[in-house]
Amino acid sequence: MLDATQFLNEVRNRDPHLGKLLEQLIDGVNGISNHLGVDPKGKVQPPAAHQALNISAGSDHVHVTITDNAPIKKNVQNFIEWSANDPAFNNPHVEHLNASRGRVLPLPAKDQNGVQIQYYFKSYSQYAGSDPQSKHTFFGTRFAPTPVTLTGASTLALLPSTGSGTGKSDGSQSGSGLGVVLQRPAIGPKRSPAPAF
Repeated sequence: MLDATQFLNEVRNRDPHLGKLLEQLIDGVNGISNHLGVDPKGKVQPPAAHQALNISAGSDHVHVTITDNAPIKKNVQNFIEWSANDPAFNNPHVEHLNASRGRVLPLPAKDQNGVQIQYYFKSYSQYAGSDPQSKHTFFGTRFAPTPVTLTGASTLALLPSTGSGTGKSDGSQSGSGLGVVLQRPAIGPKRSPAPAF
């Protein structure tokens, strides 16, 4: 938030009209910042961690809900990450729930070879102007996530994750949400250095 009270008092004493205009501009910037979840001077604090992550598994669908009773602003954005057969979440798939705290996810019960998949889930939130919440909420615990299996017969060869936001495009940056950097540079093929003459 911008706070220019002392500065504005000096300006108002010299030029009341200019002082009023600057006050309206500052109030406008602060109002927009509040509604967007940003701070014109830097990052805002991330929302508090979720209290619980709830999972109900069916044959080929999982219903995921988040319990969040902490004070939040209306621009909070929630994320679910799921990982197939990997409780360490090395290459998780990201589901951006926006303001919602629940979603039904269609997931295959088995891989392309007919082998049962074990899914692991975690959640976190972020404001547009904050880093993602670093304390993730797991279904189970951080060090022992509870595996979820589906009872259906659907099969699918799951593709590798490509991540989210400004996180790495190889999906290896778990918990990135919208991103932790403002702008990620273009990612292209690695080139050999130019030959020296």
